[in-house]
Amino acid sequence: MLIFHSMHSRFFLTKMIIMYTLITMATIQKKISRGHTYWQIVESRRIGGKPRPVVLLHLGTAEGLLRRLQEGGKKPIKAQILHFGALAALWNMAEEVDVVRTIDRRVGKRNQGLSCGQYMLLAALNRAVAASSKASLYQWYRKTVLYRLLPASKSSLSSQRFWDHMSYLDEATISKIEEDFTSRLVEHFKIDLKTLLFDATNFDTFIDTQTKSVLPQRGHAKSKRVDLRIIGLALLVSADFHVPLLSHLYPGNQNDAAMFSSITEDLVARYRQFAKECRHITLVFDGGNTSEDNIEEIEKSQYHFVTSLTITHHKDLLDVPLGHFEAFLDPRLEGTTAYRTTKEIWGKTRTVVVTRSQRLLCGQIAGIKAALKKKRSALHQLRQKLLRSQQPQARGKGYTKESLQKRLHSITSGQYISEILHAEITETGGDLGFIFSTDFNAFEKLKRIRLGKRILCTDNDDWSTEQIILASRAQHHVEDAFKQMKNPHWVSFSPAFHWTDQKLRVHAFYCVLALMLSSLLQRKAAQANIRLTIPALYEQLSDIEEIINLYPPEGESKRGRLRAEYILSERTPLQEKLCKIFDIYKVAHT
Repeated sequence: MLIFHSMHSRFFLTKMIIMYTLITMATIQKKISRGHTYWQIVESRRIGGKPRPVVLLHLGTAEGLLRRLQEGGKKPIKAQILHFGALAALWNMAEEVDVVRTIDRRVGKRNQGLSCGQYMLLAALNRAVAASSKASLYQWYRKTVLYRLLPASKSSLSSQRFWDHMSYLDEATISKIEEDFTSRLVEHFKIDLKTLLFDATNFDTFIDTQTKSVLPQRGHAKSKRVDLRIIGLALLVSADFHVPLLSHLYPGNQNDAAMFSSITEDLVARYRQFAKECRHITLVFDGGNTSEDNIEEIEKSQYHFVTSLTITHHKDLLDVPLGHFEAFLDPRLEGTTAYRTTKEIWGKTRTVVVTRSQRLLCGQIAGIKAALKKKRSALHQLRQKLLRSQQPQARGKGYTKESLQKRLHSITSGQYISEILHAEITETGGDLGFIFSTDFNAFEKLKRIRLGKRILCTDNDDWSTEQIILASRAQHHVEDAFKQMKNPHWVSFSPAFHWTDQKLRVHAFYCVLALMLSSLLQRKAAQANIRLTIPALYEQLSDIEEIINLYPPEGESKRGRLRAEYILSERTPLQEKLCKIFDIYKVAHT
């Protein structure tokens, strides 16, 4: 055994000089693994009040160390660079969640080649950091540390092999696997269940109109692409870093209330699962999902709820003078006032809170002013076009009174705009014209009565007004989850590269799995006081690469395989912290 007392001990390994600052005594110790003897630099540290050995550097075999010292000046003939940091963190998290075995337990496949769980994990990791088609997945995989962690041939990662294994997962199997994941999240990760958030969005597809599918339909696309078929995705997530606990894929032309009704049974089943850990669970969902039947089903399930109401349906609440609104000391509610009362809604007396947010008010006013400017410009252009169309020898089809009225209605329509901007057709000497005006009195009334307001409804009658408002605002967590899934770089849902309903369901499954793993990483970093968004987290981790220096074969013949030495790229202090938090060094080649 060699003992080093100096503050700096230097080891020359190939071209590199690795310097260690040893605050306490370090030793070179022997380790025997599978009949082979290896050497390590080990330091004794107190961890949790007890002395524990900490490996500072793996030196390899004595022969290998001697050779490297003797070859100190020899240069590698080439190097390989593998994507490492983000995938190593995701790999470790997937092992903690037990992703592969959880999927494989539900899939009846022979023990031959990669398992279905391994295929789904590969697809999820690809979606998390570099979404690509199955045809190009092997090229991506070959340049990552996954090539070492999960060895697979090119033929086994072909599109056909992926499709074959995706076929094992029908809707019922996916539902059971998600239920198993949820149990793991609740029991092992102790996800906070007191407030759960539900919402839905939709994603564009590029599936041909003639392709027969139930899920892709033309509907109200969030992207405004009316020419594309869309699919809807609903998620139930935790307020604790939007970890998904339930997902539901549905036809793109299904409205929110109908979709919510179709998933109520699954929500009730989840409640029974959650109730083992938490009895008082509040479900927060958007007002678009509400109907008397849906609320009745939610109440039967023993969920409590916080939702919003359509403000135009409750004029009596909008007319409450602002002097009756109260302010709050909580800094999270700065600029917000509220009026609390009770009202009979859906056949029962409910607690109702009318909120007025200065931030929302300013945003709505700015949006209306921008829309008015754009629409007035469109009216000026229409007026010029109308005048030209009525000139002698004008080409093209002119406007009729009906077509002009239709065009004016199209321009002056829209939320709030129709109440402020008015246009009227005129006729002079057989020629058509129109006048338009902005009703500033109506605009001021909107500011005073409706803008900046939301109406909340809950059955948590014992909650404070602050608790009700903050629970409603927690809805941003599920909105953040959808925003992340629409990010083209990280945790991307699109493009899907699939067109059958069954394959689209599996695609949604591993995209939600990618979101779950990413959210758990973000949560783990936050627990260590490092608060980063998922994109910022992945940008930091993706800069960490594994470098493989390749040297000529040993011996005088210079034949045989190239000798490889592995090292990680230089890391910033933040990246070092993330490596320790996610135990990334465990995955590094030793």
